[in-house]
Amino acid sequence: MEKLKTTSARLQVLALVFFVLTPCVVALDAGTGAWAELLNMPQGISLDSTQISGGGLLAVLALGSIKPVVYMVAFYLLYKLLGLYRMGVIFTAENVATIRKIGWALVSIDIAAMLQTLITGPVLTFFQITPGHISARLEVGFLIVGLFVVLIAYVMDMGRELKEQDSLVI
Repeated sequence: MEKLKTTSARLQVLALVFFVLTPCVVALDAGTGAWAELLNMPQGISLDSTQISGGGLLAVLALGSIKPVVYMVAFYLLYKLLGLYRMGVIFTAENVATIRKIGWALVSIDIAAMLQTLITGPVLTFFQITPGHISARLEVGFLIVGLFVVLIAYVMDMGRELKEQDSLVI
């Protein structure tokens, strides 16, 4: 149990570092004018960076923040789960609920990425930052992993319930 607590404490620091670094990377991309990187633009689409001001700037920052915000939610939930492990809380309803939320956060990363790709073209075209275009991208890596995590959370919840029922039997 002590090894779990020590490892969880170390990983909790790492989750916090990634939570803090995520908006810093967005700010760095915005500060250096790496708009295509921030927006994950498809190859061959040119950005007119002179048009990125006012409402266009807010639109670019909002579009570029969609996926990082979801990453931050996942890192926060991971930080919370590791905190529970660090305190020795392993098979509880709160623990299982947090694992389930992490799974859905992972699923949301791919959904957010696909949504960001789909709406970026029309929004940037509206602000005359890019020529008219629309693109779509299928991303399923985090989606598959997230669904497995949700499934594991349900199995853990069933195990937790069986353990509680077993402890009531004399």
